[in-house]
Amino acid sequence: MTYVLIAMTSFIATVFAVAFVNKVRGVSFFHRFEAAISHLAVLSPRLARSAAAGIVLGEGATVALLVSSGTRGAGFALAITLLACFIAVAVRAVRSGVIAECRCFGRGGSVMSTGMIVRNVILIIAAAAGLAATGSAAPVGPAGWSVAVAGVLVAALYIRYYDDVVRAVARHLPPTTA
Repeated sequence: MTYVLIAMTSFIATVFAVAFVNKVRGVSFFHRFEAAISHLAVLSPRLARSAAAGIVLGEGATVALLVSSGTRGAGFALAITLLACFIAVAVRAVRSGVIAECRCFGRGGSVMSTGMIVRNVILIIAAAAGLAATGSAAPVGPAGWSVAVAGVLVAALYIRYYDDVVRAVARHLPPTTA
């Protein structure tokens, strides 16, 4: 279980760190995220700003909790909570026919869809696996560092290519009829 904890910690921490950094790396990035929140959640600009700030703070707190060995459980729990909220917003947007980019990672390209819901479900499963393994931390040496690096690399690939894979799969699915 120690390697599961290491892998899931590095994977989830990287996903949330990239999301956090890409939203706060400049005022324009935050404002675009804020506008996306306003559109997706149908919030006034003032409420959207508060929601966006809360999400960014939650993402940063998740990373901080995950990188500290004594608070990893809380970090995974916060990640699961945030992801469940993201799923709720995505489900509402998909059901309402809202067409909008989420700006999850500070850039465009991720349109609210079933694929986004699945992406967050996968992340919840990973965070739940990490949460289940939180009591297993022990010194692991070089193998543990290799697992941590692998978790970071998988997160980077997941962030970069998930939407591309979803689009490629969607092109090969038969059209739905209502």
